[in-house]
Amino acid sequence: RHYNWVDTALGEDQAFILSLFPSPFSLLDNSKQLVPMADSKLNSSLDTVLLIGNGGREHTMAWKLAQSPKVGKVLVAPGNGGVHGPKLEILSGLDVNDHKAILDVCKKHNVTMVAVGPEAPLAAGLADSLGVGGVPVFGPSKKAAEIEASKAFSKDFMAKYKIPTAEYRNFTDYKQAQEYLKNVKHKVVIKASGLAAGKGVVLPETTEEALENLESIMVSKEFGEAGSEVVIEQRLGGPEASVLAFTDGTTVVLMPAAQDHKRIFEGDKGPNTGGMGAYSPAPVLTPELREFVRKNVLQAAVDGMRAEGRKFVGVLYAGMMLDPELGPQCLEFNCRFGDPETQVLLPLLDTDLYEIMQHCAAGTLDKINVSFKKKVAATVVAASGGYPKKYAKGKVITGADNVKNGAHVFHAGTKRDENGQLVTSGGRVLAVTGTGNTLREALGQAYFGIRQIKFEGMQYRRDIAHRALKAERQLRVAVLGSTRGTDLQYIIDNIHEPGSKDPSKIDVCCVVSNRSKAGILERAKKYNIPGKFVSCKGEDGKPVSRDVYDERVEEAMRPFAPDLILLIGYMRIVSGSFCKRWEKRLLNVHPSLLPKFAGGMDGDVHEAVIKAGEKETGCTVHFVEEKVDAGEIVVQKACTVEEKDTPVSLKAKVQELEGKALVEAIDMFRLYQLGVCPLRPSNRTNGGEAEPKKAKCV
Repeated sequence: RHYNWVDTALGEDQAFILSLFPSPFSLLDNSKQLVPMADSKLNSSLDTVLLIGNGGREHTMAWKLAQSPKVGKVLVAPGNGGVHGPKLEILSGLDVNDHKAILDVCKKHNVTMVAVGPEAPLAAGLADSLGVGGVPVFGPSKKAAEIEASKAFSKDFMAKYKIPTAEYRNFTDYKQAQEYLKNVKHKVVIKASGLAAGKGVVLPETTEEALENLESIMVSKEFGEAGSEVVIEQRLGGPEASVLAFTDGTTVVLMPAAQDHKRIFEGDKGPNTGGMGAYSPAPVLTPELREFVRKNVLQAAVDGMRAEGRKFVGVLYAGMMLDPELGPQCLEFNCRFGDPETQVLLPLLDTDLYEIMQHCAAGTLDKINVSFKKKVAATVVAASGGYPKKYAKGKVITGADNVKNGAHVFHAGTKRDENGQLVTSGGRVLAVTGTGNTLREALGQAYFGIRQIKFEGMQYRRDIAHRALKAERQLRVAVLGSTRGTDLQYIIDNIHEPGSKDPSKIDVCCVVSNRSKAGILERAKKYNIPGKFVSCKGEDGKPVSRDVYDERVEEAMRPFAPDLILLIGYMRIVSGSFCKRWEKRLLNVHPSLLPKFAGGMDGDVHEAVIKAGEKETGCTVHFVEEKVDAGEIVVQKACTVEEKDTPVSLKAKVQELEGKALVEAIDMFRLYQLGVCPLRPSNRTNGGEAEPKKAKCV
């Protein structure tokens, strides 16, 4: 058996045992790590796959195919800036619309399987052309791909084979469609019948808006020739689910259900996109509903296609609406993997993807056991500024190589420029996928990963999977402070609301100070927030050590069971042991744009900024580590430094930003975006939550 790459060093016993057997790997003498042998004959004895496409879906497919012990090389055409690795190779000069050129490449490289990612080549008959040339293809024929290429055909097909779907009408005449919209009594969805890269669907709220949308599609050709024919259907309600299945034209094997997020903005607002994120499994599709969809939608469609001489091979995707009155309704079919659903489904796939493709192409899918990991995956898409409308390209991307610890970056609209730099080249730029035992754990991995990545104009949704997340208890935040607590006031005014059912509200559960007369304690008392002065001196009147003092602080906070601690104007350096005990749960706000002017205190920092001639300053919220002001940066907010500014005026400017930065950081922490479960595990006992004890203000 051929072994895959091993990232971690081997133990003595494993290294000794492996050294006794022939292997496609050799052992490094010192590291005891597996490394590929120089002999190139190894890969030449394995299969070669040609993958067509350049999006996030295709990068994920290439990543998964490269894991197969049967595959020696994955050729990707045209690929993107993220496709690289020991088994991956980009064929950048290949025209994917030239079927003869593709067939020639297959012969030249002894390709054993062609996997087609996007729908357009399938609708153009690529699978047919390669089939004539004797090359196995994972993807449907032109006739079978019409189930996506023509929404009008698809709706008629569903009606013919009694696949549950919304009431609809097809129109090629603009005036007839206008008249229908003026008289229809229910809300509608208008769809361009042809291929529109996942964007040819509009959901008007009024008749006037519907008529405007119709004109844009059929007259102004917003989606090109795809809008020459439209489908106008009844607008359904309820949660959506993406249900994908492998099929060889007879057997259907379902994947876990997924939910994607089409709208560009949080709260499912704004225009539709190709998809801004997804997660799987989606709990909304219960086992009973899953069986209904398998039998009455996907199996029915595969059987119907075969009966019409349109045998479907590859992945059939059913977009489902779980209407509370009508039950599961099929919104549409796609003839390929979804994007971004692929980015959550393939990381969960336990079976060799290449073997599945082989069985689908050979018509023997019933001969293989397809299984998925008992885990959860979530992906977050980073898009260009302005997307899904006009956006700029060529923006330098940094940090993609820093995403580790269980998260994966799948590239879409990226490329390498003439200097080898990774830059943006599309609307949806990349996606970060996290996996875990729970949905929150997977989201934490994904959001922690995407925070490592930066490019100008970058936008992403911060509420992926919000429909599946069950309400949890309120986040409890403790504050350590020594001064007036101006930043605390901003938090109180905006998000402090103990007992609120609004998940965006928090409970500032206590305030602790090293100064008995600190203004922050008076501020806490005013709002009935428990406050506590903790003395820095021992019984002998001498200062205690940092470790001892911090233990006293923890004792003072213990009755309130905080999940997160904020340092707001805290004039003490916390101990290393305290930092370790509260790792990733200890945030400080510093009055400069770190790493500049680290280690300074308040007014001294602003004076140093002016003396240095800085044109810009601001504040930084960062994790606290033993080394002062060296922890990972969470949020930064900037302001300009004017010639007339003094340390006092600059302090006022920066202080206006500090409260906003802290609220943003708290929100990121609450939404699992900082790589840690917000609710502290030690606050839970016997599966329940430890409620803080009642305490009075001091």
